[in-house]
Amino acid sequence: MKKPIILLICAVLLTFSACSNDDKPIDQTTAETKAENNKDEPSPPAASGDEEAEETAAADDAENTSEEDETNENQDEEEKDYLTSHHQFVASEVTNLSEKEVSNMWGEPVRTEKIQFRYSGTSNFIPAVVNYYQNEKFAVTFVEGKAARLVYSVIDEEILFDDDKTKALELAGLPTDVEETTDTDTAFVWNDIGGVHEVTMFSKGEFADYLYIILDEAYK
Repeated sequence: MKKPIILLICAVLLTFSACSNDDKPIDQTTAETKAENNKDEPSPPAASGDEEAEETAAADDAENTSEEDETNENQDEEEKDYLTSHHQFVASEVTNLSEKEVSNMWGEPVRTEKIQFRYSGTSNFIPAVVNYYQNEKFAVTFVEGKAARLVYSVIDEEILFDDDKTKALELAGLPTDVEETTDTDTAFVWNDIGGVHEVTMFSKGEFADYLYIILDEAYK
């Protein structure tokens, strides 16, 4: 009698153990599945040597560009160390400006004149325009939309043509320690001065009258 009872108890215990294994918590099963999936997924590739080299090169280029810009600014300052507090404008800064840019600097032109311009060494004439600014104190010739020549009338100053000629250069933002290349009774000429191709100062009696400035050699 005892033996059948013992066998019955063993059968009950085995059945209970099997049910426990089948009832494993869903969360645990899901976690185990995710863990297995993660093992199968490939790891993200590490940055290659080429990519690192490209990033380093880009950073070096940006640094070099910044240094070049700073160097150019310093050179511009050094090149224009002749400017004084008396200059009214800087002639070289007018070179190749558009009509809009010049108007931003000197206001709208008081009048405009259409002309024909001929490049040196050619026989063809092309349309050009001369704009007059500030009571005709400045006259700018625009060729193909760019400032090519400038006439600066020294109307606000009485500058002796011979003795004080460098004062007119100073007003135009030009260096005053450059020897003229041509000297006549009515005109002084300077070449390659202050970043412009040529400057001619004409007289009116004993006084300086105006500066005729060829801003770039292309427009001589």
